[in-house]
Amino acid sequence: MDDASVTTPLLFASSPSAQPDLRAVAPENEGHQQRTCLVGSTEEPLNEDSKRRVGFYDSIAMVLGTQIGSGIFISPALVARNAGSVPLALLIWSLAGLLAWACALCYAELGTRMPLNGGPQEYLAHCFNDLAGFLASWGTIFALKSCSAAMLSIFISNSVCDALGIREAPFDYPRKLGALLITTLITTINCAGNTQSKIVTKLLLACKIFGLGFVLALGLFGFFVPQSPHAATASTEAQPLLHAGLSNYTDAMLQALWAYSGWETLAFIGGELENPSRIIRPVTNIAMAIILVLFVLANVAYFSALTFEEIVNSTTIAMTFSEHFLGRAGGILYAAVIVLSAVGTLNVKAFTAARITQAAAERRYLPLLMKTVEKMPSDGVCPPARVTRSFRFWEYLHHPTHFSDGTIPFSAIIFNSLLTVVYILIGDLGSLITFIGTHISLTTV
Repeated sequence: MDDASVTTPLLFASSPSAQPDLRAVAPENEGHQQRTCLVGSTEEPLNEDSKRRVGFYDSIAMVLGTQIGSGIFISPALVARNAGSVPLALLIWSLAGLLAWACALCYAELGTRMPLNGGPQEYLAHCFNDLAGFLASWGTIFALKSCSAAMLSIFISNSVCDALGIREAPFDYPRKLGALLITTLITTINCAGNTQSKIVTKLLLACKIFGLGFVLALGLFGFFVPQSPHAATASTEAQPLLHAGLSNYTDAMLQALWAYSGWETLAFIGGELENPSRIIRPVTNIAMAIILVLFVLANVAYFSALTFEEIVNSTTIAMTFSEHFLGRAGGILYAAVIVLSAVGTLNVKAFTAARITQAAAERRYLPLLMKTVEKMPSDGVCPPARVTRSFRFWEYLHHPTHFSDGTIPFSAIIFNSLLTVVYILIGDLGSLITFIGTHISLTTV
């Protein structure tokens, strides 16, 4: 092995000989994604068994589907509260969008040169050592992805329970059960196949685009609705209780960046992309341009129809905005839009989290059971000496791609869903937000 190569971590390696060179796949690992791609090279290091099934439009749908979540329907009120005025709030949304775009382009460059599943795990392992890749991998799998999935599941369950008038019970049994059902649904969709997951992503993306488009249409209508002098004054001036300072502007920027989160999606699924060296950059630029324009225009629409006081006192600005025009029915409509948006984001997060777990297993950061295995024989017949009912069930667990499309990290999907279930059972929305915020702060310092 030459000096430039990096050995696989020893945590789950079965033997020293099982550690493949970073630049060449060992014979026993044939049929799986090669964990090698030199910086500066645009070669696609995949064997023919590793199917790249996420195309140009699928990639755009995934990035948009992740970014257009519950954030744009909730966070504008938080940003306005910290910014203190409409012009500053719009400026912060624009700057946050440009910053997210710059970060996305950095990841696009790395993803083009190293088109592998895993994202930062692969970049850090190649540039530094396996310890850096291992820490990035475990932090992403065991904290970021699973905790954020649990947060979304709980948020969806809480929204549905509130809409149905279900009150909080001891230990939040109804809401916990709802979150578990949402997690089970998303897990089932992703286990059913790549095609099914992509169809759900596109359908829910259409719902999100409808929701944002409806906001823009109502905002345009709001320009022609006369406002009282009080409303016109309140919509342009900060309230006396808002003392905007540097810390407030920082909080506003972070809250806007949270709404833009999802720009890193393609980096985690580079091994699934068709011709990544050609599509990652244009997909990134197209998706970020769409997001930036939509988010800024959505905020303009909010400010054109609502007073500043209404905005800063709102918990879910999209519902307040819709109720302003359509009454209670409008609020219910946007509650449904927000829930479906969160479900779409959760579906994409489950897809990417499974690929990160799969990539970690291929580097022996996790047990090899977590990585995608080869397909069953095309005729589905196992060797006669080994054909038993229990063996066929075990083969199904190991070879689900025989029953669906593409190479699906079935074990990784189940593993991530179990981690999500743990977070749902032990935490609530507030504690999970605190936990994930602390984790992000510690890992980025």
